[in-house]
Amino acid sequence: MQSDQSERTSRWIPYRRWIQIILLAAVAAWWAFWDFDGAAFISRLTLHLSWLDPTLAKAFVFWGLPIGGVVLVQLICYSLDRVFLRRRWTSIDLLRLALWRTVSPTVAILFLASGFNAFYEHRLVGIVWLVIAAIVAMLGILRLRLAEGMKLQEVKGGELYKRAFVLAKMTKTPLKRVYVVPAGRGHLTNAYGGSHIIAVTDNYGKFLTSAQLDFVIGHELGHAKAKHGRKKLLITAAVIAGIALASFVMSPFLFPFRPLFDVLVVFVPILTFYFLSRRFEYAADAAGVELTRDPETAIHALVNLHRITEAPMHCDKLTELFMTHPSLTRRACAIGEKGGISPDRTREAIGENEVARHVR
Repeated sequence: MQSDQSERTSRWIPYRRWIQIILLAAVAAWWAFWDFDGAAFISRLTLHLSWLDPTLAKAFVFWGLPIGGVVLVQLICYSLDRVFLRRRWTSIDLLRLALWRTVSPTVAILFLASGFNAFYEHRLVGIVWLVIAAIVAMLGILRLRLAEGMKLQEVKGGELYKRAFVLAKMTKTPLKRVYVVPAGRGHLTNAYGGSHIIAVTDNYGKFLTSAQLDFVIGHELGHAKAKHGRKKLLITAAVIAGIALASFVMSPFLFPFRPLFDVLVVFVPILTFYFLSRRFEYAADAAGVELTRDPETAIHALVNLHRITEAPMHCDKLTELFMTHPSLTRRACAIGEKGGISPDRTREAIGENEVARHVR
């Protein structure tokens, strides 16, 4: 709070990332504790409190306590985001953000836990719980994006529209629609690529040159052409299905290790999803550079993006495990190495102190 605005932002973002990791670990630990002694504790408690219904007590403790705690933490975090990141969210915005950020992943994980608890008992109803968990996770992500202000507005003309279709033709990417996303109260600054579509926030033209915007469009076209979004979901679903099958078949052997297995059930699919996402970001960067044939411009585009958002250019490897995008320094190094840029030029592009230990 005593730092200047830019320093407050760059210092708050790493803390914010760590809070999300801690919350995820807390939910996993809660499930592990529940398997270890939580349900038995509630049963013992209801024996002494005859007026307390055991089923309702278990449901409230298993679902209510973690959900209520995470909602409170998220509400505090988004309130601090409004201060440190200069968001113009209203109080209703904060409530919506905290709610949907809790739905995915916390509520989805609890449904996942219910499914695996059924598998441990050789009950196929666990499949239903897993399907519900997947639906809840997807709904939570979509509603969170809307709460953040991501509203797609299709464009039928303009420079972005023309460049997108020209570049799509060059890369033989089937493109049907181009969208602009208003930056809005959340100051969104991003670009998105999906099946036959790309979207760019309306503030990109303020800090990117035409060549840099071409790289961003090429990057998103790379995602769209390779169907990265679909691949991430399918591979992650396959990982969860494989773990579920193992838990069903090996449940008698897993009984002493169920709390540890619970933690793995939470972290393995999530880390897989993040790993794939980072790999696909490198692949999309390569696609953008291949299209523009200008790796230095690509690095400058990423640097401008980080400067406008005041995001740190580097993060430690542990934190990056829980991020969808690699740090700027690692992305720049990968672009530089693939594009034949010397380490000196890469250092010059993003700052020598930040990149010196990442380039070879």
